[in-house]
Amino acid sequence: MNDMSHLLDPVMFAEFAQTRRRSHRTDHEVYDDLLAAVRAKYRSEHVEGDGRFDARRRSRRLERQAKKLVRAARAQYEAMESLQVAHADHQAHVAALPDQRRARALARAQRSTVVGELAAKSLHKTAGALTSKNSGEEGGQDTSGDVPESLTDLRKRRRGAA
Repeated sequence: MNDMSHLLDPVMFAEFAQTRRRSHRTDHEVYDDLLAAVRAKYRSEHVEGDGRFDARRRSRRLERQAKKLVRAARAQYEAMESLQVAHADHQAHVAALPDQRRARALARAQRSTVVGELAAKSLHKTAGALTSKNSGEEGGQDTSGDVPESLTDLRKRRRGAA
């Protein structure tokens, strides 16, 4: 099995991809020439008693196989080109990740700061409203006994009142 770890280097990968693409391009051209030769040879091959299109029909079996070779070579060329583009995109994506993560962390920190400030403001308003409500009741008497310490105390009071 071949060791392909040297291709992890972007420069080496680019050289490898270029070499393979040239090879696939050459293969495509050779197979295209082969298809043209098959067509020329076997379409012109006439056997005594042939109808007008018999040679062409016989030739199609061979042409079909040669066309498969041409298409496969073209597909290999395009696949290698796609792989090279995907590799470059991957390298750019990986290079951008630290900056993206820093930006996300900063945005998260800013959001939590804003949420904390809003919660503190809301809590301050609530506390102020309760304080003004309690100080206004019963002439400033201590009302701490009226405020239940837990939900259980509140339930007990309601059941006792019923």
